[in-house]
Amino acid sequence: MENSFSILHNVDVDATLENVFQMVSVPEFLNEWWTHYCEGSPEPDSEYTFEFSKTDILKGKVSKFSPPYEIEFLITDGDKDWVGTRVGFVLKETGNSTRISFYHTDWKVINDHFRQSSFCWATYLRILRKFVEEGLHVPYAERYHF
Repeated sequence: MENSFSILHNVDVDATLENVFQMVSVPEFLNEWWTHYCEGSPEPDSEYTFEFSKTDILKGKVSKFSPPYEIEFLITDGDKDWVGTRVGFVLKETGNSTRISFYHTDWKVINDHFRQSSFCWATYLRILRKFVEEGLHVPYAERYHF
C-alpha cells in the first residue's frame, strides 16, 4: 500500500510457541488480554468479531494462517481508521521462550488514533505476557490503566 504506516512491537514470552499461538488466535484467550468479547475460529479465511464495547466492534478475516508461527487479521469493518489494516503476530522460538513480532500495518495516516493504538498495543502485549507467564488476569475495564 502506497503511503501506509505501521505499528511494530516485539516481545519475548516465557512460553512455548504452541501456547503463545493459542493466545493470539483463540477467541477465549484473546478476551484475556485484548478484546472484551471475541468470536471466530483459528483457521484460514475465518471471520472474527472483536468487540470492545456495544458500539466499538471490529470485524476481521484471517488473511494469513500458519500455525503455530503466524496469524494475521485483515480488518474488514468497524472504525474507519482500522478498516483495511492488518493485525498480525509472527512467532519464533528463541531458546526457552517465544518471540512475538507484532504488526499493525496499512494505516492510511498518522493521526491521534494511530498514536493511541500504538500505545494500547504495547499495553495489551504486556498484559498478554503477564497472562501467559503468570496467569495474571486483568479485567477488561482495567487494561487501559495497567
